[in-house]
Amino acid sequence: MTSTLSRPASTPAPPTPRPVPPTDPWHWAVTGAALLTVLAASTSLNGVVEPWTWLRPVLQTLVPVLLAMALTRTLRLSGVLTALVGVLALVGALTARFFPQQSVLGIIPGPGTPLELQRLLAQAEETVVSQVAPVLPGAGLVLVLCAALGLIAIIIDIFSTTIRMPAASGLGLFAVLVTPAVVKPDGVGMPAFVATVVAFLLLLAVAQRREDRLASSGARASSGFAGRAAIIGAAALAVTVALPAIIPGFNSGAFPQGARVNVWGNATGLNPAVTLGNDLRNPTGFGRITYSTNSDVPLYLRAVTLEDFSGRRWEPDQRINDRERGVAEIGAEAGTPENPPESSTVFTRVTTQSYASPWLLTPYAPAGVTNLAGAWAWDPANLSILATDGGSTARQEYLVQSRSADLTREGLGVIGPSDADAVAEVFTALPDDTPEIVRTRTAEVTDEFVNPYDKAIAIQSYLRGPDFSYSVEAPVDGGYDGNGMDVMARFLEAKSGYCVHYAGTMAVMARAAGIPSRVAIGYTPGSPTGDTTEGPLGTELREFVVDSRNAHAWPELYFEGVGWVQFEPTPSRGVVPTYAQQAFSPVGPRADDTDALNPGGNPGPPDPSASATDPAEEGVQAGGGAAQDEARPVAGTLAGFGLTLLALLPVLLRTARTRARRRTVTVGEAAGGVGGTGGSAGDRAATAAWAETTEIAGDYGYALEPTDTPRTFAGRLSRDAGFEGDPATSLSRLRTAYEFEEYADHGTTGPASLPASTRARRAAPRWDDVDTVTRALRRRSSWSTRVRARMLPQSLLNRFRSSGRR
Repeated sequence: MTSTLSRPASTPAPPTPRPVPPTDPWHWAVTGAALLTVLAASTSLNGVVEPWTWLRPVLQTLVPVLLAMALTRTLRLSGVLTALVGVLALVGALTARFFPQQSVLGIIPGPGTPLELQRLLAQAEETVVSQVAPVLPGAGLVLVLCAALGLIAIIIDIFSTTIRMPAASGLGLFAVLVTPAVVKPDGVGMPAFVATVVAFLLLLAVAQRREDRLASSGARASSGFAGRAAIIGAAALAVTVALPAIIPGFNSGAFPQGARVNVWGNATGLNPAVTLGNDLRNPTGFGRITYSTNSDVPLYLRAVTLEDFSGRRWEPDQRINDRERGVAEIGAEAGTPENPPESSTVFTRVTTQSYASPWLLTPYAPAGVTNLAGAWAWDPANLSILATDGGSTARQEYLVQSRSADLTREGLGVIGPSDADAVAEVFTALPDDTPEIVRTRTAEVTDEFVNPYDKAIAIQSYLRGPDFSYSVEAPVDGGYDGNGMDVMARFLEAKSGYCVHYAGTMAVMARAAGIPSRVAIGYTPGSPTGDTTEGPLGTELREFVVDSRNAHAWPELYFEGVGWVQFEPTPSRGVVPTYAQQAFSPVGPRADDTDALNPGGNPGPPDPSASATDPAEEGVQAGGGAAQDEARPVAGTLAGFGLTLLALLPVLLRTARTRARRRTVTVGEAAGGVGGTGGSAGDRAATAAWAETTEIAGDYGYALEPTDTPRTFAGRLSRDAGFEGDPATSLSRLRTAYEFEEYADHGTTGPASLPASTRARRAAPRWDDVDTVTRALRRRSSWSTRVRARMLPQSLLNRFRSSGRR
């Protein structure tokens, strides 16, 4: 603000305002540092998406946005216009890259943009739901990344340059790091974490340099936060590096070596094949599910299947247009024989609790689902059930009636190869780029057998053999985590992985051996709780519990006259079905037998008189539901602490500013006067006291207007707030001290050289005066105003600027 004050007659000359600062070239450096900081934080996205595939589109988005904002500052436009230009530049950059055919002049969204945007967002959602990290950089996902990073860059630049609060911009960097912290098995990772910290400290240092330059031009500089930030940052980095060695268990997780926290709460779902590895690596488990069943055999809960093995990532096909609406009655699956083997009816009551997924969990093969909220549809190709109204399984309790075929080893062993048109081609096709090791290893394992069952058992026995080991860490260390043909080839070489690798490899090898196959995604039987409930028709239902640690994948192979049959190639996981438990010896003829060249065709379904024996139930898995129950208070406490810290952040920032000003005023009181040349903190005591007074007044609803002089503002505040007595006297004293310090002629004379009578009239500012005004404002304000002034102070956004600042 600027002002011309009436001076006492004894003052020889009119006041001389501080010089207006020249054009500020250092804002370019701060903007450049902001760009570098966002890019450094974005390196944590390597592993969420294919490494470095995000860099070029992100650069093409961020550079024009930040360049446009820097140009507006060079033209000395307002901060609001700068932010608006940044948003418009972001829209233009995204339009030019992702919507060129629908745009006007290449950068303006056209009439077809909304429809294309909807398509790309749907594509991004499908990528997130159906792919395993690192996901492929599809156009939809890259659009979301560029838009999100663009908005974060705008916010960081505004805080660092316009509002001049670069430390607060760290919240934007936190937003970038959240996604890799949750998605990646090892969290953000040390290299990305260190790069982000170093870039952030550089941003603070450049911002401090800009403050120093502005101060030398007459503007009021902020206190030296770069040095303090460097000390705090270095200490935090040292603690982060030291924690893994000091605290047991700090070897995986979020930032970058800590216990993983599910920041979205306990509600979570099984994204098909995407989160299996992360779920299995999570030591506590989440997404608790209970189910009660009358099944005599261990029951797998199945969500969806993968059958298209082409491409670098295997994804479930939703087949929205082919689904049948309503699930109260579910028809026969495609490929079901006209005379299926005998089966028993199984009732299962599922309680999802916090499990949330668009795919419904059911035992195979479901015949009907009741008491289910929302709109659901089933797929005749695989009997998967999908929400069609955007709903999920969260907080549902539903009853499933399913059919469980009575299968035996002898019955399956006499079935010949299926006809070519028995099932859809998608269940038999192998892509042209199938690795040679898959075909070679399949031939080595199965060539001596003819019947599909013998080949399937040979493959299962090979994968469960002593040469293979179960590990959720080896695929991460070896760089073959996830699914896809290349992943299966790497797995056959390394011979170590988890269920996704075993199930996918057996399905691929089965196709190479001429057996239709698919991969099912769901849960192993879990642990019994010992409780029972009454089911339909007076049946007794035994209760089990599963969570994310029971997430599983297994192959299903097709046998003519029977349908789809489950196998279990993963060692130490799940339960091997009865018909596949025996030590392997071929049931059918070998390939070198004379009669095997014409095995007599397909003998049809297995003999129904050959009944299955009851297998032992799956044992209680270590650390079942109890571990999760113990983990819930910890996760809840951490989440509550984080939310509390976020809510208190404005209070903490405002309190820190107040304390810094109090120290400045205290130094001024000790010096015994005001004014001077601006060479020390005490020389700016009156300005600090007046800045605190005006900002506190603004927090309570008495804002300082751009056209206000100190005298007009003090008069309006005294009138509107009803100041009388001590508050009015304190406000007048603060205003007088600020006017003298800000407008007195300091060319060659300081306060010490003034006449004693003048110094006596110019009392030094006292922090007690600030406290007096603050208490008066608080007493005259409503309860809601006091809470808002404390918890959401407007002064964080509308900071005081002295007459020298521009």
